[in-house]
Amino acid sequence: MNQIDLKLRRAGALLAAIAAIAGGALLAGCGGGGDSTGGSSGSVSEEISTTGNNAQKEAEEGVESAERGVEEGKEKVEEGKEKAQEGLEEAKEKLENSKGKSKKSLEEAREKAEEGIEEAKEKAEELLP
Repeated sequence: MNQIDLKLRRAGALLAAIAAIAGGALLAGCGGGGDSTGGSSGSVSEEISTTGNNAQKEAEEGVESAERGVEEGKEKVEEGKEKAQEGLEEAKEKLENSKGKSKKSLEEAREKAEEGIEEAKEKAEELLP
């Protein structure tokens, strides 16, 4: 199951990287340009700063969401492992029970065959002079 854990970790790291890249792209997209509205440059820098903070928060939330997803995935894998183990134990029990029933059936068949042979011998002796 180490492969599953490794895959989950890789997926988490990939999601975190995607969130970071998306946050960076959002920062780059919102951060440029001059003042075309005629406002002061102070309000533009405040807007850029606010946008940058929002993008950073979104990126952090994305990373946290990815981490939660990885943890949930691990839990589901553990639950799956437990259910698989239970199924395996149940299958083993059924196999053992069927082996016991097969042996019992075989013994019963052998006993009936021996009884049949004895009856056939007795009848043959009765019929023969």
